[in-house]
Amino acid sequence: MNRRRVFNKLGKIFMVMTMILSMCFSAGNTKVNAWDGNVPHEFTRVKNIKYPKWWGRKIASLKQWSTYSCKYNGQWSYCLESSKKTPSAGNYTASVIENNSMVRKLLYYGFGGPAAWDVFGPDHDLKTAVCPDDSYLSNDDVKYLLTHIFLSGAYSGDWNGFSEELFNQTFGGSYGTNLMNIYRGIEQLPDPSNGANFSTGNTAKFTATYDKANSLQKTNTVKFNASSSESVQLPLQNNVTIHIAGTSNTKTGGTATVYGGQSFYLTTPATNPLSNYQSGNLTSSAKGKFCALAISDGNGASQTHGSWYQETADTLKYSVEWMGFGYIDLKKTSANPDMTNNSRLYSLEGAKYGIYEGDSLVQELTTDVNGYAKSSLLLEGKYTVKEISASKGYDVDQTSHGVTVTRGQTVTTNVTEKPKNDPVALTIVKNDAETLDPQGGANLAGAEFTVKYYDGFYTKDNLPSKATRTWVLQTKQVTYSNGKKVYVAGFNITGSYIKDRSDALYTNTNGVATLPLGTISIEETKAPEGYFLKGAKLNVTDTASGTTSSVIDGKYVAQINEQYQGAKLQFGNDANQMIVQEKIKKQRIQLFKSGEREGISGVVKGLQGAEFTWKLKTEVDNVGWDNAKTYAVITTNENGRAVTDYLPYGKYLVRETKTPKDYMTAPDFTVSVTKDSSEYNELEQVKLVSVNNKPFASYVKLVKVDEDTGKKVTLNSASFKIKDAQGNYVVQKVSGTKVDTFTTNSDNEIIPVVEKGTVTLPLMLNAGTYTIEEIKTPKGFLDLEKPVEFVISSTYDYDVDEDADPIVEVKIRNRQPKGEIKLNKTVMDLDTDTDLVDRSDLSKIQFVLKAKEDIYSSIDGSLMFEKDSVITTENSGAIVNTGSEVGNGIYALSLDGHLDISNLPMSTKGASYYLQEVKTLDGCVLDTAQYDAVFKQSDFTTKNYIKSFDVENKTTDFEFNKTDVTGDKEVEGAQLTITDEDGNVVDQWTSDGKVHSIEGLVVGKTYTLSESVTAKDYVKATDIKFTVKNSSELETVTMKDKQVSFTKTDVTGEKEVEGAEITVTDKETGKVVDKWTSGKDSHFINGLEEGRTYILSETVSPEEYVKSTDIEFTVSKEKVNEKVNMKDKQVKVSKLTVGGEEVIGAHMQIIDEDGNVVDEWYSEGKSHIANGLEEGKTYTLHEDLSPLGFNLANDFTFEVTKEKENQTVEMIDTVTEVNKTDVDGKAVKEATLSIVSEKTKDIVDQWVTGKHILDIDKDIKSQLEKNGKAEGTYMDEEDSMVMFSIAKNKDRDDYTFMQVKDGITTYSNIDLDGNETTHRVQGLVAGEKYILRETKTPEEYVQAKEIEFTAVEDENQTLVMQDKQVIISKLTAGGNEVTGALMQIKDEDGNIIDEWTSEGKVHYATGLVEGKKYILHEDLAPTGLNLANDIEFEVSYAKENQKVEMIDTINEVSKVDEKGNLLKGAEMTVTSNKTKNIIDKWISGQHIFDVTDEMKSQLKETGKAEGMYVDDEDSTVQYSIVKNKGKDDYTVMFVEDGITTYTNIDLDGNETRHMIQGLEAGEEYVLKETKTPDGYATFKTQTFTAEEGKDTSLSMVDEDTKVEVSKQDITTKKELEGAKLKVTDKDGKVIDEWTSGKQPHMIKNLTAGETYTLTEVIAPKNYKIAESLRFTVKDTGKIQRVIMYDRPVNNYVETGDENNYYFILMLICMIFIGRLLKSYLNNFID
Repeated sequence: MNRRRVFNKLGKIFMVMTMILSMCFSAGNTKVNAWDGNVPHEFTRVKNIKYPKWWGRKIASLKQWSTYSCKYNGQWSYCLESSKKTPSAGNYTASVIENNSMVRKLLYYGFGGPAAWDVFGPDHDLKTAVCPDDSYLSNDDVKYLLTHIFLSGAYSGDWNGFSEELFNQTFGGSYGTNLMNIYRGIEQLPDPSNGANFSTGNTAKFTATYDKANSLQKTNTVKFNASSSESVQLPLQNNVTIHIAGTSNTKTGGTATVYGGQSFYLTTPATNPLSNYQSGNLTSSAKGKFCALAISDGNGASQTHGSWYQETADTLKYSVEWMGFGYIDLKKTSANPDMTNNSRLYSLEGAKYGIYEGDSLVQELTTDVNGYAKSSLLLEGKYTVKEISASKGYDVDQTSHGVTVTRGQTVTTNVTEKPKNDPVALTIVKNDAETLDPQGGANLAGAEFTVKYYDGFYTKDNLPSKATRTWVLQTKQVTYSNGKKVYVAGFNITGSYIKDRSDALYTNTNGVATLPLGTISIEETKAPEGYFLKGAKLNVTDTASGTTSSVIDGKYVAQINEQYQGAKLQFGNDANQMIVQEKIKKQRIQLFKSGEREGISGVVKGLQGAEFTWKLKTEVDNVGWDNAKTYAVITTNENGRAVTDYLPYGKYLVRETKTPKDYMTAPDFTVSVTKDSSEYNELEQVKLVSVNNKPFASYVKLVKVDEDTGKKVTLNSASFKIKDAQGNYVVQKVSGTKVDTFTTNSDNEIIPVVEKGTVTLPLMLNAGTYTIEEIKTPKGFLDLEKPVEFVISSTYDYDVDEDADPIVEVKIRNRQPKGEIKLNKTVMDLDTDTDLVDRSDLSKIQFVLKAKEDIYSSIDGSLMFEKDSVITTENSGAIVNTGSEVGNGIYALSLDGHLDISNLPMSTKGASYYLQEVKTLDGCVLDTAQYDAVFKQSDFTTKNYIKSFDVENKTTDFEFNKTDVTGDKEVEGAQLTITDEDGNVVDQWTSDGKVHSIEGLVVGKTYTLSESVTAKDYVKATDIKFTVKNSSELETVTMKDKQVSFTKTDVTGEKEVEGAEITVTDKETGKVVDKWTSGKDSHFINGLEEGRTYILSETVSPEEYVKSTDIEFTVSKEKVNEKVNMKDKQVKVSKLTVGGEEVIGAHMQIIDEDGNVVDEWYSEGKSHIANGLEEGKTYTLHEDLSPLGFNLANDFTFEVTKEKENQTVEMIDTVTEVNKTDVDGKAVKEATLSIVSEKTKDIVDQWVTGKHILDIDKDIKSQLEKNGKAEGTYMDEEDSMVMFSIAKNKDRDDYTFMQVKDGITTYSNIDLDGNETTHRVQGLVAGEKYILRETKTPEEYVQAKEIEFTAVEDENQTLVMQDKQVIISKLTAGGNEVTGALMQIKDEDGNIIDEWTSEGKVHYATGLVEGKKYILHEDLAPTGLNLANDIEFEVSYAKENQKVEMIDTINEVSKVDEKGNLLKGAEMTVTSNKTKNIIDKWISGQHIFDVTDEMKSQLKETGKAEGMYVDDEDSTVQYSIVKNKGKDDYTVMFVEDGITTYTNIDLDGNETRHMIQGLEAGEEYVLKETKTPDGYATFKTQTFTAEEGKDTSLSMVDEDTKVEVSKQDITTKKELEGAKLKVTDKDGKVIDEWTSGKQPHMIKNLTAGETYTLTEVIAPKNYKIAESLRFTVKDTGKIQRVIMYDRPVNNYVETGDENNYYFILMLICMIFIGRLLKSYLNNFID
């Protein structure tokens, strides 16, 4: 029991008194509203928590205070009325605490709340600050207690005994204030969320109104009801601006952030076409309503408990009802664009139109040069558009046009206006200058006039060199109703207009040719047959005045002017009639009538008196000789000559009406007047004609000619025989040789001096009739079908030879075999929407016939047709049997598609031809194939060789798409029209989302595809002109809006840029002519004028593009579409790691030179395309917030160049990593490190090393092993969605973990257990200096020296902070680790830095700092070991572990008897010589422990036994028994209630060598036996010093008390034998008895101090029994002698004894004083 009391007293030294929680009474003024009042939830008690004991030691009232920690519905719950008892566990309802803000804040920010703040956070060590020595309290216990105290004070006003002032006074300093500052800090925090909504409910409802002054739509204002720390993200429509009411804060487009308590409204330009908007669920940081709960069990004696519940946040949305605005696009077009387009006298510009709402004029529009006008903004609704005044050259449109304006749409109103023109046009009358009617064989039909039109008002003197259009008109004979015939030309006279030599006519809407405003010139360019071109006179007579204007050999110029509602040609005649007089061709004819030849001279004489009559052959043919008009009668003179007067143009039949006597009358003959000789001299003006009447003989020349061409056949010879009229062959004798066969000279049979192809008979033949037979036919010709007859007559036009002898030339005409080509044509028929091909008349199809190879003449071998030369009927003699020749070698098919060409020449070597189609039906594809026809003569009788072809013509095939500008999407509802070059409508349809097909558009013609009615939501397209190719392949025409177009592209020119606001301004006037926002399609600029210069400006650049510099451009006057391209470059900003990877989560800004933020974004792992930049300006790239794990980069400036190249700006985010390791490089966890800015002294980052970041499951690990990367999402403890990505770090064993939560990106390095490895420092700015500090060192490590460093700008850096360890060994002198020593490490100021109880192993010191000195102090040695002296040591900066050893020595005391056996029962003390205090006391050999058989077995087997047991006081005791080396006993170690005791025992569990407790090394002590076992002498006091580092063994031997009893003869003093003696104690108990012998009797182990009685029971013989002798045993080991004398039987007188009464008296006094001292000491110890 004594040992137990010692242990308890030692434990009480280190115990701290506890404090009891107090919750006294309820505050009656707190309003509580029912919350789930009918739904009970579980309330549980968790544990009883005592107040810190050291509070209780100082403030007695707090000693016994404690509270229960509780939970309600799974959340921590706190007693709010501490004076009452805690409710029992159960299910209770709760109410919502509405009006106590501090209670709400404490539950929200306190321990266990959803936003535990600062000291209540999970990583904060509050216990060390509040009660570091109360080991029974955990950190969470202290946090709970403090939250509990605060809540009690806030709710009920009872602070549970806590007082700021009292605590300051009691505990010193500002201890109480520090605690209350936690309360005050929470008081300053925002109120927890009461939920979030808008002033209009969970949906922010906006309705726009029109701010006309600012041309804006502006909505009502809405408030966001939430706490100021909560926000909501509003996605904004394009070009919508949010305004925070009461501030200048705005944001346009993108996503806006609105914070709780802010009111806001929206605006957008009225020009921004927006649909009504309904958002989806908005992203918000707002939580649901935080409910502070008051919990009651219904028992008034129980406390009200406080807990909390977090409601789910409501879904937030917003909607906007925008006003509907639109525009009216007015598109004025000409009713006759062919007439007005490109004419300077007609202009679509300047027409004024009114937009009316009802009868009220709302706006006026004035058309531009394209006839375009655009209204300003109009509210949606119905309007009327009317023309107020027409533009130049047009009549006012009297039509009213109804228009409906719809939201966000531009409605196109198409108006068509009639241009002024003169439909009377022009008539030209052609007269003979002499007779009005034509003379002779001349004809006034066929005169050609060239009429030129100029689109301006000109005179003859300033006519342009080039006409706008040119027409050729031909006079035609017209018979009036009165029978009068006239010769006229005009646009509307059938056949007069020569289409293929003229430009297209202007026609009015009725198709009648007409003249537009302008100037015409008229000039005769071809005279009619028989008339002169020169000398023609053009007359125009004014009907009103009768004045005639004339022009000779020139142009007549006149203007067509505006007049009233139309126009009029400036001719005086209402019929626009012109008269042209023509002069006819005339010639005189001289006739010579020949007579006889003089014999000597050989000269032929003229014959006088012959009469000749002249009549027009055409008249004779029509009416006969007698009825025909006589034009001349002449008679020959003596010279045989006669001359006519001037005869008009024509072919005359001349008849000899009188013949001189004896002469034969000449046959009729013809003479033609084709030339005009009226202006030539006499010698040249007469045409000569000879007539011969006399019969005569003549030489005969036989000429072999081709029948078709009349050409001499010279290639091959022919042989002939001649028969006279009697049938006899002509035989002529020449030089004695008879000749009857006459052969022509040829290339293959040459006869000298004879003309090739001819043969002349050597002798003359008399006049008569002869026949010629061909006996040899030339190759390449056919045999004559019959003999050729010829006559030698006296009257004919003759030739003479060189001797002037007559010679008759007889041509023998042979036919050649001919080739014939037949072609049969059909036309394909496709299945299309529209078929334009007219297959009823195939005669419009034409072929050209050409030589395939060179073709040589069978006549003379000459080259007839070169290869590919054209074969005409004229040059070849071919005959068109079916079809017709319509041009030079051009052949048209018959109506039914047949062509038959015969009579094609064949060569002696054969002839090769080919047909090729040159014209086909309108709508057919011209067939480009060659159809070869090869002919070769096989005999002399076959006349015709035939080659046939069957040919099919394919048609043109077109598909028309009405698409948007991408060409991908078909547009429905557009009415499309195709017109030809003359403005005729070819086809018309409405687009229906499918292609429209047309078969039969004419090849080579240009058509116009027009959009006459625009599809809804689309701008009316510009007309598309397209020319039909000669191809049967399917062609597609896609209508796109192209005219003067603007494209907004990126720098490649390929990608359209949307969202740019563009204006076009007239450079001269500064007027904005058009403005728009670029879209996916090119924009057709409105309001432009040819020849003017404009400035194209980008007023607002689209997102992700740089604002371009202005473009100046001039609209050319060329009639071609133009395109203006403005390229927007991009500036790509890359936020990169040092390794070049894009960073996610950096908050970036671009700042202009004025400090304005022009762009702001969070990096998303890809390059960002900057917004709001302008070319030529300089900007600063600023990183406002780097992702957690990256350093903040320094700003740098860059210039946006004007070059049209994209720019890339790169900013590097470096990483500063901190690796916390021990000196061996092993990661150290749970160290709290912080980074402090050297500049601001602020902490920029703080973390705990090795913290757990993420739970990595098997799937993620599998992805990492397979791909080195894993990504996904998870819900964290706050039910927030977190996106993450994990990637293997190159050349490292860990991974980079990136997570994005609530818009915040964090980078960490983790291992596969999800724990952080190297820490990526947050918030550093590159280039700035920082200090890395270890603010909390993990247990067992030394706080490292701070590291100063600079965050580098362009490379990553890794800081390694090594935590060394100081290893404390608490050893015995034998080197064994000690268990149970209470150790402390103190700093130089005496503060305890580390404290622990040794556990038989080394201890790693906690709380040490490198470079500082400390004291290792043993505050309490284990019982049995000496307290060691303090050791001073310094923690070095060297990164190597240090070891500090402290030796606990043992001072053992062995209590034994003289034989060395354990002596039990001795009471021992050890007293400090220094303090005189008893340090230790014990009883030797006391029973310590019951050693069981099982323990003995363990000891026997292993030398060791350990375990635990429960002692008599129900305390658990741990034990360990170890055999002492070299000794017979064992050391047993006990641990009970944290106290360790060492003792040496034997196997019976009795203490052997006592291990002195509480000694300090170096101190001197006194060992004293205060109570000796009975029978032993007290050991003398022993002084010893507890040596440091060395064990000391003390042996205390108690000597036996020894009493030697001698039985002597009183007289002789000799031993008497035979006396029977006994010794009895004070109680009469016999202690010993014996019979005396020769030696004294030794009695041992009598109790010292006790008085015994020596009694002689039987005296020796002869001796008297002596009186009993009392003796007291002295406390000594020396032999004490007791002598009993026996007297002999004889009597002796006794004179006294040997007892020292003085000594006895003194001994009694000493005993009395010792008793008093013992009592005093016992009281003192107690």
